[in-house]
Amino acid sequence: MVILDILKVLVVDDSAVYRKILSMAVEKTGLALAEHTASNGTLAIERLQHGKYDVVIMDVNMPELDGIQTLKIISERWPETHVIMVSSTGGKNAKTTIEALGCGALDFIIKPLEQDYEKNMEIVARFLKGLFTQIQVKRAGAAKTAKTESTVTPVNTINHGKIGINGVDMVLVASSTGGPSALERIFNGFGRNFYKPMLIVQHMPPDFTRVLAESLDKKSEMKFIEGKDGDGIRAGQAILAPGGYHMEIAKGSEAVKKICITSGSYVNGVRPAADVLFKSVAKEYQGARILTVILTGMGSDGLEGVRELKQKCLCYCITQSEESCVVYGMPRSIKEAGLSDEVLDIDRIAERIVRISEHGS
Repeated sequence: MVILDILKVLVVDDSAVYRKILSMAVEKTGLALAEHTASNGTLAIERLQHGKYDVVIMDVNMPELDGIQTLKIISERWPETHVIMVSSTGGKNAKTTIEALGCGALDFIIKPLEQDYEKNMEIVARFLKGLFTQIQVKRAGAAKTAKTESTVTPVNTINHGKIGINGVDMVLVASSTGGPSALERIFNGFGRNFYKPMLIVQHMPPDFTRVLAESLDKKSEMKFIEGKDGDGIRAGQAILAPGGYHMEIAKGSEAVKKICITSGSYVNGVRPAADVLFKSVAKEYQGARILTVILTGMGSDGLEGVRELKQKCLCYCITQSEESCVVYGMPRSIKEAGLSDEVLDIDRIAERIVRISEHGS
């Protein structure tokens, strides 16, 4: 039995009230100890210089040295320290938070509302417990691997004998924790000559998916948009499910199929959910050639959707390798269910999407 160490956490926020709330949430997880706090980035760096912390929970907006600047210093000097950003809602904060994820932040949490500290502290604690568990598990796995392996080789595993497809009609992508950075690495510089339609589910709240779509659109020659009700599914365009809503394929037999945006119940604890999108694709595109890509993320969202796609379509599934995942949850669930046709490190996925789309698996 592996005994996991209690994580040491530094909480950074210019508000004394929020420092207290976040520290209480950390302690409530039972997996970590809020050893110290700091009121700005400058003081946080001083703390890090004189003590070792496993996790830094840090506000995006702070005086003297803001969250982005502090994050960049931490990533450079203490790369083994995980940073979780704290963000308020709103377009400006969403943009800064997406930038932080691109600079190496593990994930982000929405700042608890002042009206009900206790309730919101509970919500933050549940989210942090999931992240802390993944950090501990990954650290334990890395320590075990270090004892048995002296070198690490890129992962490129194909399950021979599984389904093969001759080109694709659509690409589906699902991601959660660590997803924004993974998506950027895949689609940064993606060529404009990619002519397949793509639908993406990234677990995020409202505002943040719009900013993520805009960021991906700027960094890729492929067109990225946040989905709106009635948008047509077109070749060479990627539609990102809007935060807070499910994205599905609209019923009907139009020449150009469309998406519909719904506010149904949470599925797998999230909205948007990959399972909702994948199942609707399986229903409306029966017999089509579908390439699914399951990236880093907590939980098992996408599992039942891929299962249904395998039953009703010609579905080939790529899962991100454990070694290159921030959180090996969603890809693990697919692989352990025997539904993954290929396991790849993140830096191999873009070329395989293009290759399979054009020439088949």
